[in-house]
Amino acid sequence: MGLLRGSSSAGHWAAAPYLHNGSVPTLAELLKPSGQRLSQFSVGRKYDIENVGLAATQEPLSETLSLTDCSNINSGNNPCGHEYGTSLSDPEKRALLEYLKTL
Repeated sequence: MGLLRGSSSAGHWAAAPYLHNGSVPTLAELLKPSGQRLSQFSVGRKYDIENVGLAATQEPLSETLSLTDCSNINSGNNPCGHEYGTSLSDPEKRALLEYLKTL
């Protein structure tokens, strides 16, 4: 998707959607347990600074990505696994996202 230029010397970064198969639209979504992640999202140019990744609503010329659920882990198109950080508290997750924005 690309880079977002930061407004200060510390740059904001993104390469959403995330994971090897592009099945997670934001870093905030990646911090949710895999069974709670979105099953569908739009891919486009709009960026969500707060959640670090793709904005929930995209322009009309965007593409909608539909994923399989965690019961079909062999599909290669599901947002499951990669549970690191999912047990953090909400304040800890927010602090982690804010830190990642500075990289």
